[in-house]
Amino acid sequence: MNHDEAIRLKAAEKYLLGELSAELREQYEDHYFGCAECAQDVRTGAVFIDNARDVLVPPSVTELGAKHQSASSGGWWATLLRPAFAVPALALLLLVAGYQNAVTIPHLKTAAAQSDVAQTLPSFSLISGNSRGGAPLAISVPAGKPFSLFIDIPPKGSYASFVCEFQTESGAPELSLSISADEAKRTVQLLIPAGRLASGKHELVVRGLDSQGKPDADKMGVANYPFSLDYTK
Repeated sequence: MNHDEAIRLKAAEKYLLGELSAELREQYEDHYFGCAECAQDVRTGAVFIDNARDVLVPPSVTELGAKHQSASSGGWWATLLRPAFAVPALALLLLVAGYQNAVTIPHLKTAAAQSDVAQTLPSFSLISGNSRGGAPLAISVPAGKPFSLFIDIPPKGSYASFVCEFQTESGAPELSLSISADEAKRTVQLLIPAGRLASGKHELVVRGLDSQGKPDADKMGVANYPFSLDYTK
């Protein structure tokens, strides 16, 4: 999925509301992982959803009409989160946020966009951690800030491309990212969006893909990078 298609589909809003199919959701995650604008849209929309209950449903309505709301199908909150209401609301919010970034507070947008503005980015190397017996790397980053990971992909087999899959300690998928065979010839830097991974133990599994995009049968993958993540204030 490219950026124009993501905008046309209103993918950020539908992604947050669970309105994308599994295929489109995966395509959009691959896209916004490397798109600062879409990543910001997702963060802005997530904040909107977290705070919409307090903003859109006054306490007096919640207290006085609680019994009536519970008797109906979800009350005010369910109505507000229906696609007919929520998608336009999120679209309007993202439009306002974009206007503020571009017009009301242009210095913030300029600071983020200009390549000659120095910015710090916590970076960590997992290159030496490709071993089941080695101690996992302990990563600590400021809350709300992105960070990057450096990895090497071993030259095993003749793969057309690779996929990097982040998993929780229990093996639940968290984030995935495609790497071309040409990119895999060099050290790869992975940018992790702010707050995309939760605190705790994780494992980055690199799998080889054939020309049809199908993963290798080896469940262990071509490389495994365990690490732990902690956020500081």
